[in-house]
Amino acid sequence: MLTGKRIILRAPEREDLKSFHKWQNDEEVMTLARSMPDHVKSMVSIEAEMEKELKGEDPEVRRYMIQEKSSGKAIGWWSSIRFHTWARRYHNADLGLCIGEKDKWGKGYGTEVTKLLLEEAFEQLNLHKVGWWTFAENKASIALAKKLGFKEEGRLQDQVFFNNQFHDSVVLGLLKSQYDKRPRN
Repeated sequence: MLTGKRIILRAPEREDLKSFHKWQNDEEVMTLARSMPDHVKSMVSIEAEMEKELKGEDPEVRRYMIQEKSSGKAIGWWSSIRFHTWARRYHNADLGLCIGEKDKWGKGYGTEVTKLLLEEAFEQLNLHKVGWWTFAENKASIALAKKLGFKEEGRLQDQVFFNNQFHDSVVLGLLKSQYDKRPRN
């Protein structure tokens, strides 16, 4: 469990299933979360996915539910650190997160979650580099990453397809040396 000022990053639990199902089937949330708004998921498939998480069957990923301290409610999911199996010896991983409750958007929760994940990645796991992937139109995600010191490393043209068109993916990265030099606030 990772604890911030307003949020806790904790392990997913069975009682998170309803919220997770709601978010996974919200077109606006899923457009921003993984660029697949047209991919609806049944409760059964989400249950199966969560069962794997509860058992800890994927050692290459650390996943967390985002819980608001004041309400005790989950407001987002799968804040994660995904290790690259092929680059494990280089200590690289990607971060990911989604605030599923839209009334919590733009209120600094994503910043707090990302700071906690970066602290875990660099200070506890001693990673060398953390990556951040999103699609080009997700301006909030790109702004958040850049605000926390990530540098744009490239764009993959027409990498993802949704809403009947192709979109570029933006790849950002942050080295531990850059993280160590950034101003703390």
